[in-house]
Amino acid sequence: MAPLVSLAEVKSYLGMTGTADDGLIASAASNASIMVERDTGRIFAVASNVTRRYSTNGEASLDIHDRPVSDATRVVTVDGATMTENEGYWMLPDWRDNLTSHTIQLRYYDRSRADWYKADPLWFDKNLDQYPYSQGTPNDLVITGTEGHPVLPLDVFEWTRRLAAFLYWQAKGGASGFVQSPEGEEFDLSADRPPGYERFVRDWRLRTGVVGI
Repeated sequence: MAPLVSLAEVKSYLGMTGTADDGLIASAASNASIMVERDTGRIFAVASNVTRRYSTNGEASLDIHDRPVSDATRVVTVDGATMTENEGYWMLPDWRDNLTSHTIQLRYYDRSRADWYKADPLWFDKNLDQYPYSQGTPNDLVITGTEGHPVLPLDVFEWTRRLAAFLYWQAKGGASGFVQSPEGEEFDLSADRPPGYERFVRDWRLRTGVVGI
């Protein structure tokens, strides 16, 4: 994946103008980008034509990997039937970033009646009456299209850049001692992550139910 922060952006944070450590800084930027996505369970980097498969287990909505709320290239199928956006499925905006969704809703929530599925205008196309929803067909939801955040949230950018700088300092300092950031904050280089990073991860953490790509 493309790094979430560039070499120039990390060098700007470090206050560096020389080129002697460009390779090390670029590596730190790449590693920080991977770590941020891995630690949060989110997909921030934008990629096109990505296909992922999920098992819905008959749920009305479920968490998915991050995708733009609006995407003209997106194709969604349920049990092989192609759905129409805002009729057969809805992308629910993330409260952290309303340009992006990590939740797809596939039908109305009310299941209090035996014929609950008839509230969905596409119940026939989705085969909602064909099998018990106490079970579920594996890989019944397939989404293809753009994945990631169309605009990288500012706090994600800042924490990725800070983490990249931390990794650079660790590599230069032998993972020992302390270093001071351009803002005057001291970082303990023997730590695994910079201070405050865990709270950032908690704010963005998401677990998905993907079962195949």
